[in-house]
Amino acid sequence: MEFDLVGFVMGALESEEHAQIEQALEDDEELQQQLDLIRKALRPLESYRYCEPPAGLADATQSYVFEQIDLHKVAPASFRSFSPLASAERTAGKRTSWRLKDFLVLSVVLLCMAMLVSPAIYNSRFVAGKLACQDNLQHLYRGMHNYSLTNNGMYPTTPVSNVSISGIQAPILREQTDIEETRFFCPTAPETFEWRQQGIPAVQTVVDATPETLDKLAHMGGTYGYNIGHQDRGKIRPVRHQGRPYFALMADRPTGDSVSRRSMNHDGIGQNVLFEDGHVEFLRETKERTLGDLYFVSDRGRVEPGMHINDAVIMESGKHLFADQ
Repeated sequence: MEFDLVGFVMGALESEEHAQIEQALEDDEELQQQLDLIRKALRPLESYRYCEPPAGLADATQSYVFEQIDLHKVAPASFRSFSPLASAERTAGKRTSWRLKDFLVLSVVLLCMAMLVSPAIYNSRFVAGKLACQDNLQHLYRGMHNYSLTNNGMYPTTPVSNVSISGIQAPILREQTDIEETRFFCPTAPETFEWRQQGIPAVQTVVDATPETLDKLAHMGGTYGYNIGHQDRGKIRPVRHQGRPYFALMADRPTGDSVSRRSMNHDGIGQNVLFEDGHVEFLRETKERTLGDLYFVSDRGRVEPGMHINDAVIMESGKHLFADQ
């Protein structure tokens, strides 16, 4: 049985065909070796994954491949079955057949085309997802800003000052602004469709939740994380709007508990971060360059509200908050 290993490596196959190849790879060492060869051949292109190819590169490459085929005099055997001449030869009773070299040449042509086109397609999708996510964050910022105008300059925060759970900003914004629910979900987030279907719960649902049911509300912030505020004398103080261009207000939802926490949105390559002055940046690191502030952990390296007013910490929803006493 023939398998499309190039499509398998590129992630361009239907789920059923992808699963068939995965199953075949478990027992077929020769197939595994072929897959390794293809991956090694594609490896030099990895550094260009997120670069737009030069204009006309695909046409130039195809022309070069066809010139090489002509140079080695392989083209007639490869093209006969696709040309009017081939039809005439069959009519005359002449037999045509594909040689091993013909298959190899065709494979090289297809591989070259796949290597050229696939990174460009992936890059286009990557950029589109990043921009759509940034647009979501801009909408959420407008909701946060409008909320602060009617709440003494404060952004939404947890209604319980001492012990609570992160992520309630989303339910508050959903109820008190006109933001569409889809804006709370990054289009590149890896969460399942069922997870997304749970939507943003009502604020009262979160307030009335017990410690047991709170664990089931981890989706309440969507696929974004929020700055919950900072700790002050045993209480969690909300963020006051000051328009700081370096202070992280929201970002793609982080994961994990280590200092190197990052988001799995955008294939884990980086994360969109919304700052307090309203601009959004796509950062491949989670550290602010000038102040050295880690956006997803506090100054002491923990997943908790900030240690002081300028310690910005983005937390995913569902994290229990314990302010220092």
